[in-house]
Amino acid sequence: MILVTGATGFVGRHVVAALASEGRRVRALVRDAAATAMLDAVDCELAHGDVTDPASLREATEGVDAVVHLVAIIAGRPADFERVMVQGTAAVIAAAQEAGARRLVYMSALGTSEETKGTVPYYRAKWECEQAVAAAGIPHAILRPSFVFGADGGALPRFLRIARLAPVTPVVGPGRQRLQPIWVDDVARAVVLASDRSDDLLVELGGPEVVDWNGLWRAIKEALGTRRPTVHIPALLMRAPALVLERLPDPPLTRDQLTMLGLGDNVVCDGGAGMAELGLHDLVPLDEQLRRAAAARQPTAEHAGDSAEHPGGGPS
Repeated sequence: MILVTGATGFVGRHVVAALASEGRRVRALVRDAAATAMLDAVDCELAHGDVTDPASLREATEGVDAVVHLVAIIAGRPADFERVMVQGTAAVIAAAQEAGARRLVYMSALGTSEETKGTVPYYRAKWECEQAVAAAGIPHAILRPSFVFGADGGALPRFLRIARLAPVTPVVGPGRQRLQPIWVDDVARAVVLASDRSDDLLVELGGPEVVDWNGLWRAIKEALGTRRPTVHIPALLMRAPALVLERLPDPPLTRDQLTMLGLGDNVVCDGGAGMAELGLHDLVPLDEQLRRAAAARQPTAEHAGDSAEHPGGGPS
């Protein structure tokens, strides 16, 4: 039995489905009962609980031999990152240890390092979680994906709306920072492969192509068949709007994301050697990622002529 935390999230839904399709017995930890409908089509067991509630974790991990921990937040106060990510991960580890789990797979993020941990609360929390996982005494895998693209969540649908509806495409800074988007189902395959291993792993995940932000926006607009001019906005000028936007429930941009953009490229450092060693091959090319997402997001006929959207470009 494999417990998946964050099972109803964007990546979590795909991970649960991938594990179940491979014949694994999956228990999905869900916090919101209303969100369980997202897993109706998947053969899995549901466990209601929260990573910030140790008692519910102890019940959810009973009888499991592996834990896939996906819970994270991308915006909030420093105390929120500490409570949900750092303390939540500590509680997951304690429950896994008590249950005698043989494997722990943790979803981190590309860009997490000792050098970046002092830049934003997100990277600090990810780094501390990685250190806790590595010290847990359970054979573990730490996965660090670049931007995870998919048609049903994450940053890409937002980028598509911008490119399709906005009169101009706003790009923060010069747009030369590079990223390596990876399709969500490839990330889910990486989790399946990592859960089957018994050795300790740290694997950076990225798609087949490296592209800068200018190239990404061009490719998105080509996939949509739209022609919108690009406007480069200095990051400094975006900090005031980000201060307002980050107060929204699902902020499209935060000051921390602007800081992360300024840290440089978001690409794998080993040329894909870690993915190859993991057995992760035949990754979805970027143009196919965009084609799939664009096809899933085609506007209905009555809205086909609409035009307007939001600023974009930041780690997620």
